[in-house]
Amino acid sequence: MNPAISVVIPTFNSRAYLEQALNSVFEQSLCDYEVIVIDDGSTDSTPEYLGSLGDRITVIRQANKGSGAARNCGMAAARGRYIALLDHDDLWHRDKLRVQYDFMRSHPDAVGCSVPFVYSTPPGKPGFDLSIRDADGCIPDALERYAEGHLFLLSSVMMLDRSRIADLRYETDRGSIEDVALQVRLLLRGPYGIAGDAPLATYRVHESNTSNSAAHLFRGIKRLREIEGSDGFPGSTPGQRKAINRLISALARKMLVAQVAVGRRDRAFKAYLSEWMHQLRNHRIKFLCMFPFLLLLPTRLLQRFRSFRTRV
Repeated sequence: MNPAISVVIPTFNSRAYLEQALNSVFEQSLCDYEVIVIDDGSTDSTPEYLGSLGDRITVIRQANKGSGAARNCGMAAARGRYIALLDHDDLWHRDKLRVQYDFMRSHPDAVGCSVPFVYSTPPGKPGFDLSIRDADGCIPDALERYAEGHLFLLSSVMMLDRSRIADLRYETDRGSIEDVALQVRLLLRGPYGIAGDAPLATYRVHESNTSNSAAHLFRGIKRLREIEGSDGFPGSTPGQRKAINRLISALARKMLVAQVAVGRRDRAFKAYLSEWMHQLRNHRIKFLCMFPFLLLLPTRLLQRFRSFRTRV
């Protein structure tokens, strides 16, 4: 008999974080789940640790291909009606799966749902504003809300209906933004909701978070622009395509400042030129005028004002 939920966890060389993440799964109040861990070519003690867990988990080992390919592998192996994704460095609270399972069962048309979450640093900072959902728990115009910067699609807080997402998969370009294209396509498939009122997951902030990597952002924006330009979001309306462009443009502004902050001014300037029309279309005149001055600032001075990234 298949489990109700398949928990999919990609991991690479992060034994300490992984052990804590798995413990947060084993402590769930709902127990009708399987755990699939994709060891993406770990060379530390991760394989030995996973082996010690016996039949509590299913382990799939593969050569290092990146988190997108690892998630796809786990999703393909899933047997549950619902897929709950968890990054190896994040944590779930005890009732996370139960609350989401109850939501999905009562919203059969939903393609998925998220739960409220908090950041580890600063401690307890909310991940997004719960007011974006309606009285039934669903998010009206979810793609529009996402484009506005509401971060309700973090992988570790999502539960997806496997019967409705069908062939949806993550991008597999290594060291890139592998999740945004899937998230956009997911929201184009049907309603999406938020389950629960209290935080049910913790996103752990640390120096190795790939979302903070300038190179990661640069490659990711390049790939997202390629997808956007090749009609890679089929079924989207003109209004939805505008929202998608706003979303990618917001990420691109963060990417441009990140290049300058790490001293890649040549790459920043070329990317700025390629982004010009997109930013102009989104009326980001102030950013377009200010960014050339950032290129002239000393790197050390710019790094003191990293918060600028979140305001552009």
